[in-house]
Amino acid sequence: MIDTIQIINKKVALAQIRFNTESDGCSFCWRLILDEEEIIVDAVDIRAPTFTSKDWVEPIQKFKHHISVVNCVIHIDQQGKAIITSHE
Repeated sequence: MIDTIQIINKKVALAQIRFNTESDGCSFCWRLILDEEEIIVDAVDIRAPTFTSKDWVEPIQKFKHHISVVNCVIHIDQQGKAIITSHE
């Protein structure tokens, strides 16, 4: 269970998005991996070019599939919604 939401506004070199298989399917459904730091959010709005990637996750020794964005700005509001935009 998530108790607090991190409010963030920062530039990252790589953002990766994947479904949070530990969520109840109603809230905190998305994992954001921001330059290798993981954050759980409720919703994601991507306003930047994307690509898919299959990435090896060392701690769990498995491949995971992501929607990925390079060189972007991440804003997470107090409701847990992440907005991802290109940074110029």
